[in-house]
Amino acid sequence: MRYVALLRGVNVGGKNKLPMALLRNALEKTPFYGVTTYIQSGNILFSSDLKSAQCADIISELLKSEFDLAVPVMVKEQEEISKTLKASPFKTRTIENSKFMSFGFLNESPVQEKVNTTEEFSNDMETFKIIDDVIYFYCGVGFGKTKMTNAWFEKKLGMTSTMRNYNTTLKLTEL
Repeated sequence: MRYVALLRGVNVGGKNKLPMALLRNALEKTPFYGVTTYIQSGNILFSSDLKSAQCADIISELLKSEFDLAVPVMVKEQEEISKTLKASPFKTRTIENSKFMSFGFLNESPVQEKVNTTEEFSNDMETFKIIDDVIYFYCGVGFGKTKMTNAWFEKKLGMTSTMRNYNTTLKLTEL
């Protein structure tokens, strides 16, 4: 099975430094093969015969033991990432301007009541839909100006999320 591991909060704003070359080398000692990383923000692609939860546990333990990092790790099948792009409720807006589109990958599907109260904050320029365990977020004001940050979504939903922009998400389906 081909997987994508999404690490939350590495190499962002000078915190949680994690050189991808060192990470790739460390992952070679695991039951993973075909390991590659994409950009410096904690994207790992690999193959394994293990289940996704087992892979996440292995990566979490490796991050703690080798790099003294305790960061959330989400492992998704690469095909799931591809389906996420195809399922976007904002395809038209994405085609027009992909730089305003991002995806928040959640550690599980949120409680519907929290989804309903969170979606009340959506407006024409900052609109999102939460489907299963993904936040589809179109941010026409620009991600540097929005108050709807990854931390905002985590607080509103009461769970872990990690965001990837459209271009990164697309690349994770192609590697």
